[in-house]
Amino acid sequence: MEPGPAAAADVRTTTTVADVVFTGLAQAGVRTVVGFPGETSLPLYVAAQRQDAVRHVMARCPRCAGYMAEAYARVSGEVGVCDAPGGIGSPFTTPALLEAYNSSTPLVFVASGVARDKRGRWTTGECAQQELFGAVAKSTVRLELPDGAAARVASAVHAAASPRGGPVFVEVPSDVLTLPAGGGPSGAAAPARGRLRAAPAADVVAGVAKLLRDAGRAVVVAGGGVHAGDATGALRELIARTGLPVATTLNGKAAVDERLPSALGVTGAKGGLAANRYIHQADVIVAIGTKLGDKSTDKYRWPHAGQVLVHVDSDAGELDRFGHPSLPVLADAGEFCRALTGELSGFRYQGPVFRPEPPFWSSGLTDHLCRRLTAGLGDADVVVADASVSSGWAGAAVRMRGARQRLLTPRGSGSISYALPAALGAKLARPHARVFGIGGDGGLSIAMHEMETAVRLDLPVTYFLLNNERLGLIDRHAVDLLGGRPVSAEFTSIDWQAIASAFGWRSARVRDAGELDAVWDTVCDGARPTLVECVVPADESAPDLVLTLRGEEDA
Repeated sequence: MEPGPAAAADVRTTTTVADVVFTGLAQAGVRTVVGFPGETSLPLYVAAQRQDAVRHVMARCPRCAGYMAEAYARVSGEVGVCDAPGGIGSPFTTPALLEAYNSSTPLVFVASGVARDKRGRWTTGECAQQELFGAVAKSTVRLELPDGAAARVASAVHAAASPRGGPVFVEVPSDVLTLPAGGGPSGAAAPARGRLRAAPAADVVAGVAKLLRDAGRAVVVAGGGVHAGDATGALRELIARTGLPVATTLNGKAAVDERLPSALGVTGAKGGLAANRYIHQADVIVAIGTKLGDKSTDKYRWPHAGQVLVHVDSDAGELDRFGHPSLPVLADAGEFCRALTGELSGFRYQGPVFRPEPPFWSSGLTDHLCRRLTAGLGDADVVVADASVSSGWAGAAVRMRGARQRLLTPRGSGSISYALPAALGAKLARPHARVFGIGGDGGLSIAMHEMETAVRLDLPVTYFLLNNERLGLIDRHAVDLLGGRPVSAEFTSIDWQAIASAFGWRSARVRDAGELDAVWDTVCDGARPTLVECVVPADESAPDLVLTLRGEEDA
């Protein structure tokens, strides 16, 4: 039965389950929610208007709302939260949940569900959301009754933050959202960024120290878990005291000062040739906070049978994925680094010196852009790179130094269209830092609507558009690896300057290093949302493309 006027009036004046959702979020320490509304999730938006503990902002689509929340979580150290209407909008958030799941980002996704009495009756947008998101979430929750709703929402936040971090899906049937709030326990008041910090066993740390003392060639590989565990300071202290060679995964970039002689840069498909060779020749690898996926391990070329792998992670499930003999260490990254620093007191690494190679990629506009970013990044500035060649350029050619600098990439999903909404999420998290996006025209074509979000929310990011008028990496793979023809060569030109103007963005178009230098100070001043269209050739050889082609030749 449809509610009558009296029921509607009660909803307007009664504390509802939707209100309690925000109560639970606030009590768990959540400060920001990003969403996109629909009719069934609209009670959440009314509830957001009736409280001021949690900031709620709107994106222009559910997918980008998810990306914004995921990036916000990475940069802020808090749990990100996003929302969408069930069925009609929620499936579009799947790429963001996949990214959060594979990159271990704490994220809570709240969506409306079909009213309880209408399930299985072909209600518009009906979707088996528990099953759908169960594949890309740590856990799923459905609030069937008002009682205890705040506590269950708060528990979802804490579950997302607990090692290993990841997304949790919360479904609230649309009829439950408008029910009067029930009783039951309230949400726990622990902060959303709280985490258990497991210390490593002393004998295990002593064993790792002995391996490093005895090694002819050793290397530390730091992953995104070092950032997630707030362990950059402890890692930097370990490297400073011991001189151990250190590389990072793409998600771990900026965990160490890449200017150090012992810094190898990024390892794997988005890094450098010399770094990969050094790691492949090591006796002992100490991998901290990394899942050792294909991109980080140079297509699983390491660890190999001649190496000892020490794998440090706060999630026991990550420590038994490899058949290669290893020493698993279940511990918080920071606690491990501090313990190992103490155990290695007086030790200085005497193994082979790392010698970086000269740039092996195209020298041109994009290379110059990366050099300008390297020289000009502030201590807390953030770079967000899209998947494809943009991540390759940022990983290999942008060098980072500050412990609070960050590089965000969609390494967990490899999806283009991430960079713009993620840049906005990063700016929400660090409003006083500069945020720079890097992406191709293919990715921006999918996410350009969020340019309006940047203007509306006053998020003055600078976005460098690498415009080759095609899906450059895909075309190169089609030609160079498969012997085919380009698949996107017939794409028509887009007037990005007109698009920027239509959305109210400042813009510039540059064709070479001199033109970029001429506008640099203006476009990087952080005053307004700014699009810098960098016209690049379709045959430009990005670092990751060169590595891929050389890898195929070596195979």
